[in-house]
Amino acid sequence: MSYDHMAAQIIQNYTIEKPVVSYIRHNENLTYHVIDEASGQKYLLRIHQAAYASMTGIQHTLPALEAEMNLLHELNATTALRVQHPVRNVSGDWVTVWKSEAGKEICCTVLEWIEGRDIQQGERLTTEQIYDLGAQLQMLHQYGREQNQIDRTKVRPAYGNSHENLVMLGQLEEGVRLGIFTTEDFDLLRETFENINEQLETYPHQAGTWGIIHGDITRNNLLITEQGISMIDFCLHGYGYYLFDAGGAALMFNREERDIFLSGYTQQIAPLTDRDIRLMEGFMLIFTLGYYAFQMANKSRHEWMKDRMPKLCSKYCRPYVQNERIFYEL
Repeated sequence: MSYDHMAAQIIQNYTIEKPVVSYIRHNENLTYHVIDEASGQKYLLRIHQAAYASMTGIQHTLPALEAEMNLLHELNATTALRVQHPVRNVSGDWVTVWKSEAGKEICCTVLEWIEGRDIQQGERLTTEQIYDLGAQLQMLHQYGREQNQIDRTKVRPAYGNSHENLVMLGQLEEGVRLGIFTTEDFDLLRETFENINEQLETYPHQAGTWGIIHGDITRNNLLITEQGISMIDFCLHGYGYYLFDAGGAALMFNREERDIFLSGYTQQIAPLTDRDIRLMEGFMLIFTLGYYAFQMANKSRHEWMKDRMPKLCSKYCRPYVQNERIFYEL
């Protein structure tokens, strides 16, 4: 059975009168754009089957997807965040479990479509948009602080803690075996991870610093709408230090723009300390290296990683372990 036929069957589980389904892409999920010709309403269908094994994780399980949909529902109900509305199926469930002809069960979800446009390659956001993103991200983190949901990491992924950092390091070590990374570069990666984990041993792990995060703030997961910046694709959301999210977002900007982003992010909280900035820069490295680990099974990215890793190590990892600023200057 083709993916298109599968999508057409799955969407029948929703109260969409005349659905027209069109393919978008296949990465960590298989996604389709759905238009109800009867009402004009638009939706996003996500079939939670990753393109590569390294992209598969706890986020694809039924409990994790129910938690994601519940989060989006609660954010829409209790905050001013511009996030997608989840859609229940005809049985009233957030998640549809579809069984293939081979008997395999695949989880599927539907979200309302947000009208907006992608950020174009090379496009620079305006000062207002950068500040708005910082404010939106802080709003998400403030929701986490108020909910005090610090210990729900068994359902959703956890990011940036010592254990997960070591798991990621193990995934990156596979790159040595595959001939993508040199042993010298991997040794520097190990030293970098050890440095960050040493900081985490004494950094506060509490509701004010750790909670619900998006986990994947990149240009691909932002929309420019008439109302402002909208964060989309909470597929990888989980629990971690709020600085992990802030670091991931800060990677999109140059030094001047990071000042603007952080001013929006810290408008409701105390300014970041030197210690916060140091750890955030470590998370920026973790966030970057996470992409390499995520793509390890994608052979089409191996040459790109082989070319980039030496530069990443020499320009960022080595100065970092030498206690130098690498992304952000006070």
